[in-house]
Amino acid sequence: MKNVIKINLCRRKIREFNPIWAFAPRRGPKVALFYPAPYEVASQSLGFQLVYALLIAHGIRAERFTTDSCGFSLETKTPIKKFDFILASSSFEIDYLYLADFLKRYKTNQKVLVGGLSPMANPIPLFDLVDYVVLGEAEATIPQLASDFHSGDIEPREWLVSSTSEGGKKAWIDLKDAPLLASQFLPLDIDPPWGKGFLIEVTRGCPHKCRFCMEGWINKPFRERDLKSVIKVLREVGEPYEKVITLSLSLTDYNDYKAYLRELASLEVTGSVPSLRVDGIDEEAVELIRAIGQRTVTVAPETTLPEKSKVLGKGFNPSFLKEKINLVKKVQLKPKAYVMIVPGEHLETAKKEIENLKEIFGKETHFTVNPLIPKPWTPLQIAPIPSDREERVLIYYKKNLPNADLYPIRWAKLQAILSLATKPVLKYLDPKLPPSKQIAELAKVIDLSELHKWRTGWEPPWMNFEVADPREALRLGEESYEAWREVFSESRT
Repeated sequence: MKNVIKINLCRRKIREFNPIWAFAPRRGPKVALFYPAPYEVASQSLGFQLVYALLIAHGIRAERFTTDSCGFSLETKTPIKKFDFILASSSFEIDYLYLADFLKRYKTNQKVLVGGLSPMANPIPLFDLVDYVVLGEAEATIPQLASDFHSGDIEPREWLVSSTSEGGKKAWIDLKDAPLLASQFLPLDIDPPWGKGFLIEVTRGCPHKCRFCMEGWINKPFRERDLKSVIKVLREVGEPYEKVITLSLSLTDYNDYKAYLRELASLEVTGSVPSLRVDGIDEEAVELIRAIGQRTVTVAPETTLPEKSKVLGKGFNPSFLKEKINLVKKVQLKPKAYVMIVPGEHLETAKKEIENLKEIFGKETHFTVNPLIPKPWTPLQIAPIPSDREERVLIYYKKNLPNADLYPIRWAKLQAILSLATKPVLKYLDPKLPPSKQIAELAKVIDLSELHKWRTGWEPPWMNFEVADPREALRLGEESYEAWREVFSESRT
Protein backbone atom coordinates (compact mmCIF):
# COMPACT_ATOMS: atom_id res chain seq x y z
CA MET A 1 0.00 0.00 0.00
CA LYS A 2 1.30 3.45 -0.90
CA ASN A 3 1.31 6.52 1.36
CA VAL A 4 1.86 4.60 4.60
CA ILE A 5 3.96 6.37 7.24
CA LYS A 6 4.79 5.65 10.86
CA ILE A 7 3.61 8.22 13.39
CA ASN A 8 4.81 8.80 16.94
CA LEU A 9 2.49 8.50 19.91
CA CYS A 10 3.80 8.77 23.47
CA ARG A 11 4.78 5.16 23.98
CA ARG A 12 4.62 3.59 20.54
CA LYS A 13 4.66 4.04 16.82
CA ILE A 14 1.75 3.07 14.62
CA ARG A 15 1.17 2.93 10.89
CA GLU A 16 -0.97 5.55 9.24
CA PHE A 17 -2.33 5.90 5.72
CA ASN A 18 -1.49 9.49 4.88
CA PRO A 19 -1.67 10.71 1.25
CA ILE A 20 -1.18 14.34 2.41
CA TRP A 21 2.22 14.25 4.14
CA ALA A 22 4.13 13.50 0.92
CA PHE A 23 3.28 17.05 -0.23
CA ALA A 24 4.54 18.78 2.92
CA PRO A 25 7.33 21.26 2.11
CA ARG A 26 10.75 20.60 3.64
CA ARG A 27 11.32 24.29 4.28
CA GLY A 28 9.17 27.25 5.13
CA PRO A 29 7.05 28.17 8.15
CA LYS A 30 6.35 25.39 10.62
CA VAL A 31 2.93 25.22 12.22
CA ALA A 32 2.06 22.89 15.11
CA LEU A 33 -1.51 21.73 14.52
CA PHE A 34 -3.03 20.54 17.80
CA TYR A 35 -6.25 18.63 18.45
CA PRO A 36 -7.22 18.40 22.16
CA ALA A 37 -8.05 14.68 22.21
CA PRO A 38 -6.31 11.34 21.61
CA TYR A 39 -5.07 10.64 18.08
CA GLU A 40 -7.80 8.16 17.14
CA VAL A 41 -10.45 10.78 17.98
CA ALA A 42 -8.56 13.52 16.11
CA SER A 43 -8.46 11.30 13.02
CA GLN A 44 -12.26 11.46 12.82
CA SER A 45 -12.52 15.24 12.97
CA LEU A 46 -13.18 16.46 9.44
CA GLY A 47 -12.22 19.99 10.51
CA PHE A 48 -8.81 18.81 11.73
CA GLN A 49 -8.30 16.79 8.56
CA LEU A 50 -9.29 19.76 6.42
CA VAL A 51 -7.02 22.30 8.16
CA TYR A 52 -4.06 19.89 7.88
CA ALA A 53 -4.62 19.40 4.15
CA LEU A 54 -5.19 23.11 3.46
CA LEU A 55 -2.06 24.22 5.32
CA ILE A 56 0.15 21.78 3.43
CA ALA A 57 -1.53 22.72 0.13
CA HIS A 58 -0.54 26.35 0.83
CA GLY A 59 3.12 25.56 1.45
CA ILE A 60 3.05 25.30 5.26
CA ARG A 61 4.95 22.53 7.00
CA ALA A 62 2.12 21.52 9.31
CA GLU A 63 2.74 18.72 11.78
CA ARG A 64 0.09 17.31 14.08
CA PHE A 65 -0.03 17.08 17.87
CA THR A 66 -2.60 15.28 20.02
CA THR A 67 -3.05 14.69 23.74
CA ASP A 68 -1.25 11.35 23.41
CA SER A 69 1.79 12.62 21.46
CA CYS A 70 3.44 14.06 24.61
CA GLY A 71 4.43 17.41 23.12
CA PHE A 72 6.12 15.92 20.05
CA SER A 73 4.77 15.92 16.51
CA LEU A 74 3.21 12.76 15.11
CA GLU A 75 5.12 12.98 11.83
CA THR A 76 8.75 13.60 12.91
CA LYS A 77 8.71 13.64 16.73
CA THR A 78 9.77 17.29 16.67
CA PRO A 79 9.19 19.19 19.96
CA ILE A 80 6.73 22.05 20.02
CA LYS A 81 9.47 24.64 20.65
CA LYS A 82 10.74 24.14 17.09
CA PHE A 83 7.50 25.47 15.57
CA ASP A 84 6.73 29.05 14.57
CA PHE A 85 2.99 29.05 15.33
CA ILE A 86 0.47 26.88 17.18
CA LEU A 87 -2.94 26.38 15.58
CA ALA A 88 -5.53 24.38 17.53
CA SER A 89 -8.90 23.06 16.50
CA SER A 90 -11.67 22.58 19.07
CA SER A 91 -15.27 21.47 18.69
CA PHE A 92 -16.42 21.13 22.29
CA GLU A 93 -16.02 23.15 25.49
CA ILE A 94 -14.61 20.18 27.42
CA ASP A 95 -11.73 20.26 24.90
CA TYR A 96 -10.59 23.44 26.66
CA LEU A 97 -9.30 21.37 29.60
CA TYR A 98 -6.84 19.58 27.33
CA LEU A 99 -6.03 22.68 25.28
CA ALA A 100 -5.11 24.53 28.48
CA ASP A 101 -2.99 21.63 29.69
CA PHE A 102 -1.14 21.42 26.37
CA LEU A 103 -0.38 25.15 26.23
CA LYS A 104 0.74 25.34 29.86
CA ARG A 105 3.04 22.33 29.40
CA TYR A 106 4.58 22.89 26.00
CA LYS A 107 4.06 26.39 24.58
CA THR A 108 7.17 28.57 24.42
CA ASN A 109 7.00 31.93 22.64
CA GLN A 110 4.74 31.10 19.68
CA LYS A 111 1.57 32.91 18.76
CA VAL A 112 -1.44 30.65 19.45
CA LEU A 113 -4.52 30.61 17.23
CA VAL A 114 -7.65 28.54 17.89
CA GLY A 115 -10.60 27.77 15.64
CA GLY A 116 -13.59 25.47 15.70
CA LEU A 117 -17.21 25.44 16.72
CA SER A 118 -17.05 26.35 20.43
CA PRO A 119 -14.33 29.04 20.19
CA MET A 120 -16.18 30.65 17.28
CA ALA A 121 -19.39 30.79 19.33
CA ASN A 122 -17.70 32.41 22.34
CA PRO A 123 -14.01 33.29 22.06
CA ILE A 124 -13.85 35.11 25.40
CA PRO A 125 -12.91 32.13 27.68
CA LEU A 126 -9.74 31.48 25.68
CA PHE A 127 -8.09 34.89 25.70
CA ASP A 128 -5.80 34.36 28.69
CA LEU A 129 -3.71 31.68 26.91
CA VAL A 130 -4.70 32.18 23.27
CA ASP A 131 -3.65 35.11 21.09
CA TYR A 132 -6.30 34.85 18.36
CA VAL A 133 -9.59 33.04 17.80
CA VAL A 134 -10.67 32.33 14.23
CA LEU A 135 -14.32 33.21 13.55
CA GLY A 136 -14.97 31.23 10.44
CA GLU A 137 -14.75 28.14 8.34
CA ALA A 138 -11.44 26.60 7.33
CA GLU A 139 -11.91 27.06 3.58
CA ALA A 140 -12.55 30.79 4.05
CA THR A 141 -9.72 31.48 6.51
CA ILE A 142 -6.80 29.07 6.13
CA PRO A 143 -5.53 30.44 2.78
CA GLN A 144 -5.15 33.91 4.32
CA LEU A 145 -3.68 32.55 7.54
CA ALA A 146 -1.16 30.59 5.46
CA SER A 147 -0.12 33.86 3.84
CA ASP A 148 0.40 35.33 7.32
CA PHE A 149 2.45 32.32 8.39
CA HIS A 150 4.70 32.80 5.34
CA SER A 151 5.20 36.47 6.20
CA GLY A 152 5.83 35.69 9.85
CA ASP A 153 3.24 38.18 11.09
CA ILE A 154 -0.51 37.88 11.77
CA GLU A 155 -2.45 40.58 9.90
CA PRO A 156 -5.62 42.17 11.35
CA ARG A 157 -8.74 40.60 9.85
CA GLU A 158 -12.40 40.95 10.78
CA TRP A 159 -12.71 37.19 11.37
CA LEU A 160 -9.58 37.02 13.58
CA VAL A 161 -10.25 38.31 17.09
CA SER A 162 -8.19 38.85 20.22
CA SER A 163 -8.67 40.13 23.75
CA THR A 164 -8.52 43.72 22.46
CA SER A 165 -11.06 43.26 19.65
CA GLU A 166 -14.26 45.27 19.91
CA GLY A 167 -15.99 43.23 17.24
CA GLY A 168 -15.53 40.69 14.48
CA LYS A 169 -17.41 38.86 11.75
CA LYS A 170 -17.64 35.22 10.73
CA ALA A 171 -16.13 34.14 7.40
CA TRP A 172 -18.01 31.41 5.56
CA ILE A 173 -18.24 29.86 2.12
CA ASP A 174 -20.79 28.61 -0.39
CA LEU A 175 -20.42 24.85 -0.02
CA LYS A 176 -21.10 24.24 -3.71
CA ASP A 177 -17.91 26.15 -4.56
CA ALA A 178 -15.73 24.27 -2.06
CA PRO A 179 -13.96 21.06 -3.12
CA LEU A 180 -14.52 17.96 -1.03
CA LEU A 181 -11.60 16.63 0.97
CA ALA A 182 -10.67 13.57 -1.09
CA SER A 183 -7.35 12.86 0.71
CA GLN A 184 -7.62 11.93 4.39
CA PHE A 185 -5.27 10.30 6.89
CA LEU A 186 -6.37 7.10 8.60
CA PRO A 187 -4.84 5.01 11.42
CA LEU A 188 -4.10 1.45 10.33
CA ASP A 189 -3.09 -0.23 13.59
CA ILE A 190 -5.87 1.09 15.83
CA ASP A 191 -9.61 1.48 15.32
CA PRO A 192 -11.09 4.99 15.59
CA PRO A 193 -14.38 5.33 17.51
CA TRP A 194 -16.52 5.18 14.34
CA GLY A 195 -14.37 2.61 12.57
CA LYS A 196 -11.96 3.01 9.64
CA GLY A 197 -14.14 5.42 7.75
CA PHE A 198 -13.84 8.01 5.00
CA LEU A 199 -15.50 11.25 6.16
CA ILE A 200 -17.83 13.02 3.76
CA GLU A 201 -19.82 16.17 4.49
CA VAL A 202 -22.92 16.59 2.31
CA THR A 203 -24.50 19.58 4.09
CA ARG A 204 -23.40 22.28 6.51
CA GLY A 205 -25.63 24.12 8.94
CA CYS A 206 -29.31 23.42 9.47
CA PRO A 207 -32.55 24.98 8.19
CA HIS A 208 -34.36 24.35 11.49
CA LYS A 209 -34.30 26.49 14.62
CA CYS A 210 -34.04 24.10 17.55
CA ARG A 211 -33.47 26.49 20.41
CA PHE A 212 -30.67 24.53 22.10
CA CYS A 213 -28.46 23.61 19.10
CA MET A 214 -25.37 25.81 18.87
CA GLU A 215 -24.02 24.17 15.72
CA GLY A 216 -27.28 24.73 13.90
CA TRP A 217 -27.33 28.44 14.78
CA ILE A 218 -23.74 29.47 14.15
CA ASN A 219 -23.38 27.44 10.96
CA LYS A 220 -26.30 29.09 9.22
CA PRO A 221 -27.15 29.42 6.41
CA PHE A 222 -27.93 25.82 5.52
CA ARG A 223 -25.82 24.76 2.56
CA GLU A 224 -25.67 21.65 0.37
CA ARG A 225 -22.98 19.88 -1.62
CA ASP A 226 -23.43 19.33 -5.33
CA LEU A 227 -24.41 15.66 -5.72
CA LYS A 228 -22.19 15.12 -8.76
CA SER A 229 -19.16 16.27 -6.81
CA VAL A 230 -20.09 13.99 -3.91
CA ILE A 231 -20.55 10.96 -6.19
CA LYS A 232 -17.21 11.60 -7.90
CA VAL A 233 -15.41 11.41 -4.55
CA LEU A 234 -17.46 8.46 -3.30
CA ARG A 235 -16.51 6.33 -6.29
CA GLU A 236 -12.84 6.71 -5.42
CA VAL A 237 -13.25 5.39 -1.87
CA GLY A 238 -11.61 2.03 -1.36
CA GLU A 239 -8.83 0.37 0.62
CA PRO A 240 -7.86 1.09 3.39
CA TYR A 241 -11.26 2.67 4.18
CA GLU A 242 -13.88 0.17 5.32
CA LYS A 243 -16.88 2.48 5.37
CA VAL A 244 -18.13 5.95 4.42
CA ILE A 245 -19.13 8.15 7.36
CA THR A 246 -21.70 10.77 6.37
CA LEU A 247 -21.57 14.12 8.15
CA SER A 248 -24.69 16.27 8.20
CA LEU A 249 -26.75 18.00 10.86
CA SER A 250 -29.89 17.46 8.85
CA LEU A 251 -29.39 14.81 6.19
CA THR A 252 -33.04 14.48 5.24
CA ASP A 253 -33.11 18.17 4.31
CA TYR A 254 -30.46 17.52 1.66
CA ASN A 255 -32.36 17.79 -1.62
CA ASP A 256 -30.49 14.79 -3.02
CA TYR A 257 -30.35 12.68 0.10
CA LYS A 258 -32.09 9.61 -1.35
CA ALA A 259 -29.96 9.72 -4.49
CA TYR A 260 -26.94 10.01 -2.18
CA LEU A 261 -28.06 6.96 -0.18
CA ARG A 262 -28.61 4.97 -3.39
CA GLU A 263 -25.07 5.78 -4.50
CA LEU A 264 -23.75 4.84 -1.07
CA ALA A 265 -25.56 1.51 -1.28
CA SER A 266 -23.80 0.72 -4.57
CA LEU A 267 -20.30 0.95 -3.06
CA GLU A 268 -18.20 -2.02 -1.97
CA VAL A 269 -17.69 -0.41 1.44
CA THR A 270 -20.49 0.03 3.95
CA GLY A 271 -22.00 3.39 4.86
CA SER A 272 -23.24 5.18 7.93
CA VAL A 273 -25.50 8.19 8.39
CA PRO A 274 -25.97 10.50 11.39
CA SER A 275 -29.17 10.91 13.38
CA LEU A 276 -32.21 11.65 11.22
CA ARG A 277 -34.95 14.23 11.61
CA VAL A 278 -38.08 12.31 12.53
CA ASP A 279 -40.15 14.16 9.93
CA GLY A 280 -37.70 13.11 7.19
CA ILE A 281 -38.17 9.39 7.74
CA ASP A 282 -40.19 7.43 5.20
CA GLU A 283 -40.29 3.85 3.93
CA GLU A 284 -37.83 4.39 1.09
CA ALA A 285 -35.35 6.17 3.36
CA VAL A 286 -35.18 3.36 5.93
CA GLU A 287 -34.88 0.72 3.20
CA LEU A 288 -31.93 2.64 1.73
CA ILE A 289 -30.30 2.96 5.15
CA ARG A 290 -30.52 -0.79 5.56
CA ALA A 291 -29.06 -1.23 2.08
CA ILE A 292 -25.90 0.75 2.98
CA GLY A 293 -25.19 -1.74 5.77
CA GLN A 294 -26.31 0.29 8.76
CA ARG A 295 -28.25 -1.59 11.42
CA THR A 296 -29.50 1.25 13.62
CA VAL A 297 -31.33 4.52 13.06
CA THR A 298 -30.76 7.29 15.58
CA VAL A 299 -33.41 9.95 16.08
CA ALA A 300 -33.49 12.96 18.39
CA PRO A 301 -37.15 13.78 19.05
CA GLU A 302 -36.07 15.39 22.39
CA THR A 303 -39.65 15.33 23.68
CA THR A 304 -43.15 14.06 22.98
CA LEU A 305 -44.82 16.69 25.19
CA PRO A 306 -46.09 20.05 23.90
CA GLU A 307 -45.19 21.92 27.12
CA LYS A 308 -41.53 20.93 26.68
CA SER A 309 -41.59 21.38 22.92
CA LYS A 310 -42.57 25.04 23.33
CA VAL A 311 -39.45 25.59 25.43
CA LEU A 312 -37.01 23.58 23.28
CA GLY A 313 -38.33 24.56 19.87
CA LYS A 314 -38.45 20.88 18.94
CA GLY A 315 -40.63 17.88 19.67
CA PHE A 316 -43.00 15.46 17.98
CA ASN A 317 -46.54 14.28 18.53
CA PRO A 318 -46.53 10.72 19.98
CA SER A 319 -48.71 9.21 17.23
CA PHE A 320 -46.59 10.80 14.48
CA LEU A 321 -43.37 9.65 16.13
CA LYS A 322 -44.70 6.10 16.59
CA GLU A 323 -45.65 5.95 12.91
CA LYS A 324 -42.08 6.83 11.93
CA ILE A 325 -40.46 4.44 14.42
CA ASN A 326 -42.65 1.61 13.14
CA LEU A 327 -41.21 2.23 9.68
CA VAL A 328 -37.73 1.83 11.13
CA LYS A 329 -38.64 -1.43 12.87
CA LYS A 330 -40.45 -2.76 9.78
CA VAL A 331 -37.13 -3.16 7.94
CA GLN A 332 -35.43 -4.70 11.02
CA LEU A 333 -33.46 -1.60 11.94
CA LYS A 334 -32.97 -0.80 15.62
CA PRO A 335 -34.02 2.69 16.72
CA LYS A 336 -31.94 4.76 19.16
CA ALA A 337 -33.23 8.01 20.61
CA TYR A 338 -32.10 11.20 22.32
CA VAL A 339 -34.34 12.83 24.92
CA MET A 340 -33.86 16.16 26.69
CA ILE A 341 -35.13 17.41 30.02
CA VAL A 342 -35.86 21.09 30.58
CA PRO A 343 -34.83 23.19 33.60
CA GLY A 344 -37.11 22.49 36.53
CA GLU A 345 -38.86 19.57 34.84
CA HIS A 346 -41.47 18.06 37.17
CA LEU A 347 -41.43 14.37 38.01
CA GLU A 348 -45.02 14.29 36.75
CA THR A 349 -43.79 15.61 33.41
CA ALA A 350 -40.99 13.04 33.33
CA LYS A 351 -43.50 10.29 34.08
CA LYS A 352 -45.69 11.30 31.11
CA GLU A 353 -42.64 11.49 28.88
CA ILE A 354 -41.45 8.03 29.89
CA GLU A 355 -44.90 6.52 29.34
CA ASN A 356 -44.99 7.98 25.84
CA LEU A 357 -41.48 6.78 25.02
CA LYS A 358 -42.22 3.24 26.16
CA GLU A 359 -45.39 3.16 24.08
CA ILE A 360 -43.65 4.53 20.98
CA PHE A 361 -40.32 2.69 21.06
CA GLY A 362 -40.94 -0.49 23.05
CA LYS A 363 -38.50 -2.15 25.44
CA GLU A 364 -35.43 -2.68 23.25
CA THR A 365 -34.58 0.90 22.26
CA HIS A 366 -31.50 2.53 23.70
CA PHE A 367 -32.09 6.08 25.00
CA THR A 368 -29.69 8.86 25.88
CA VAL A 369 -31.23 11.40 28.25
CA ASN A 370 -29.55 14.81 28.47
CA PRO A 371 -30.15 17.92 30.52
CA LEU A 372 -30.49 21.18 28.61
CA ILE A 373 -27.01 22.76 28.33
CA PRO A 374 -27.36 26.45 27.41
CA LYS A 375 -24.98 27.48 24.62
CA PRO A 376 -23.97 30.82 23.05
CA TRP A 377 -25.99 32.14 20.11
CA THR A 378 -28.88 29.77 20.79
CA PRO A 379 -32.19 31.16 22.04
CA LEU A 380 -31.71 29.07 25.19
CA GLN A 381 -28.39 30.73 26.04
CA ILE A 382 -30.44 32.59 28.68
CA ALA A 383 -31.59 29.38 30.42
CA PRO A 384 -30.26 28.17 33.79
CA ILE A 385 -27.30 25.80 33.77
CA PRO A 386 -27.99 22.22 34.98
CA SER A 387 -28.49 21.81 38.73
CA ASP A 388 -29.12 19.15 41.38
CA ARG A 389 -32.83 19.46 40.58
CA GLU A 390 -32.22 18.21 37.05
CA GLU A 391 -29.97 15.43 38.37
CA ARG A 392 -32.87 14.04 40.41
CA VAL A 393 -35.05 14.05 37.31
CA LEU A 394 -32.34 12.31 35.28
CA ILE A 395 -32.09 9.60 37.92
CA TYR A 396 -35.86 9.15 37.70
CA TYR A 397 -35.51 8.55 33.96
CA LYS A 398 -32.74 6.03 34.58
CA LYS A 399 -34.88 4.09 37.04
CA ASN A 400 -38.02 4.06 34.94
CA LEU A 401 -36.89 4.02 31.29
CA PRO A 402 -35.27 0.76 30.13
CA ASN A 403 -31.86 1.04 28.45
CA ALA A 404 -31.39 4.72 29.31
CA ASP A 405 -27.98 6.34 29.57
CA LEU A 406 -27.54 9.73 31.23
CA TYR A 407 -25.14 12.55 30.49
CA PRO A 408 -23.55 13.20 33.91
CA ILE A 409 -24.92 16.39 35.43
CA ARG A 410 -21.53 17.64 36.70
CA TRP A 411 -19.99 17.38 33.24
CA ALA A 412 -23.07 19.10 31.81
CA LYS A 413 -22.72 21.90 34.34
CA LEU A 414 -19.00 22.32 33.62
CA GLN A 415 -19.68 22.38 29.89
CA ALA A 416 -22.34 25.07 30.35
CA ILE A 417 -20.06 27.23 32.53
CA LEU A 418 -17.23 27.10 29.98
CA SER A 419 -19.67 27.78 27.16
CA LEU A 420 -21.17 30.88 28.82
CA ALA A 421 -18.01 32.31 30.40
CA THR A 422 -17.68 36.07 30.00
CA LYS A 423 -14.11 36.13 31.33
CA PRO A 424 -10.94 34.31 30.19
CA VAL A 425 -10.66 31.04 32.14
CA LEU A 426 -8.20 28.70 30.40
CA LYS A 427 -5.48 29.18 33.01
CA TYR A 428 -7.84 27.87 35.71
CA LEU A 429 -8.45 24.58 33.90
CA ASP A 430 -6.83 21.25 34.73
CA PRO A 431 -7.97 17.95 33.16
CA LYS A 432 -6.76 16.06 36.23
CA LEU A 433 -9.42 17.69 38.41
CA PRO A 434 -12.84 16.02 38.74
CA PRO A 435 -15.62 18.25 37.40
CA SER A 436 -16.85 19.28 40.87
CA LYS A 437 -13.40 20.62 41.82
CA GLN A 438 -12.96 22.22 38.42
CA ILE A 439 -16.28 24.03 38.89
CA ALA A 440 -15.09 25.21 42.31
CA GLU A 441 -11.98 26.70 40.68
CA LEU A 442 -14.07 28.49 38.07
CA ALA A 443 -16.37 29.83 40.78
CA LYS A 444 -13.44 31.94 42.00
CA VAL A 445 -13.64 34.06 38.83
CA ILE A 446 -17.21 33.56 37.59
CA ASP A 447 -20.42 34.43 39.44
CA LEU A 448 -22.19 31.08 39.12
CA SER A 449 -25.30 32.34 40.92
CA GLU A 450 -26.20 34.34 37.81
CA LEU A 451 -25.97 31.23 35.66
CA HIS A 452 -28.40 29.29 37.84
CA LYS A 453 -31.36 31.45 36.83
CA TRP A 454 -33.02 32.67 33.66
CA ARG A 455 -31.25 35.74 32.31
CA THR A 456 -34.06 37.49 30.42
CA GLY A 457 -33.13 40.72 28.69
CA TRP A 458 -29.47 39.71 28.72
CA GLU A 459 -27.33 40.56 25.70
CA PRO A 460 -24.15 38.54 26.23
CA PRO A 461 -20.77 40.00 25.22
CA TRP A 462 -20.02 37.35 22.58
CA MET A 463 -22.74 38.97 20.50
CA ASN A 464 -20.25 41.74 19.72
CA PHE A 465 -18.84 39.22 17.26
CA GLU A 466 -21.11 38.69 14.24
CA VAL A 467 -21.43 34.92 14.15
CA ALA A 468 -25.21 34.45 13.86
CA ASP A 469 -28.45 36.46 13.98
CA PRO A 470 -28.68 38.01 17.47
CA ARG A 471 -32.20 39.41 17.06
CA GLU A 472 -33.75 36.05 16.19
CA ALA A 473 -31.90 34.25 18.99
CA LEU A 474 -32.96 36.85 21.59
CA ARG A 475 -36.59 36.91 20.38
CA LEU A 476 -36.99 33.14 20.47
CA GLY A 477 -35.22 33.00 23.83
CA GLU A 478 -37.85 35.25 25.35
CA GLU A 479 -40.55 33.02 23.83
CA SER A 480 -38.94 29.96 25.41
CA TYR A 481 -38.79 31.66 28.79
CA GLU A 482 -42.46 32.58 28.69
CA ALA A 483 -43.38 29.01 27.69
CA TRP A 484 -41.24 27.66 30.53
CA ARG A 485 -42.64 30.13 33.08
CA GLU A 486 -46.20 29.05 32.40
CA VAL A 487 -45.50 25.40 33.29
CA PHE A 488 -42.21 24.88 35.13
CA SER A 489 -41.30 28.01 37.08
CA GLU A 490 -42.47 26.83 40.53
CA SER A 491 -40.10 23.85 40.55
CA ARG A 492 -37.01 26.10 40.26
CA THR A 493 -38.01 28.39 43.16
